[in-house]
Amino acid sequence: MWDYINKVFDGYPAEMRVVQKMIKIGISVKILYDEPKLFCDAIEIKPNSIARAFNVDRRVIVNMVQKIINDNELFDFFSNLEPISNFEHSGSKIGFGVIEIIPVDAARPGIIAGVMNILAEAGISVRQVVTDDPDLIDNPRAIIVTTNTVTGDILNRIKKIEGVKAVLLL
Repeated sequence: MWDYINKVFDGYPAEMRVVQKMIKIGISVKILYDEPKLFCDAIEIKPNSIARAFNVDRRVIVNMVQKIINDNELFDFFSNLEPISNFEHSGSKIGFGVIEIIPVDAARPGIIAGVMNILAEAGISVRQVVTDDPDLIDNPRAIIVTTNTVTGDILNRIKKIEGVKAVLLL
């Protein structure tokens, strides 16, 4: 899909930036009353609001949405996007542990599995795992939210996993 998205939005860098952000946060494109609309779950978002938030002209949003609704493959993809909650910034406020994993290569298999094994051995439950798509984000990372805070010895064990560049406690 990424190759196709890159092809469709090649030569339109502002539209591509908006598309990437929409995918990251789950903004969908749907048809409502025969008109294309942008949604975050069931909440309609006006093109002006998106344009302001992403620092682009409103016409960028309108043109991008037209490309999406006029392309069956893109429309099928974008009409099914959904937002998710992300406890990266709020998890520690309610007693969860929050760690950030920075990989050497995010496409390398086994990094998350290695982290999960270490956490399971320590008896720590995982509430949430959010990973960046390496095709979408320049410096991808993983955020892991746990039921308890993670100790320094566990962080050190995670740092030793092959493919892990750094581990941060948030």
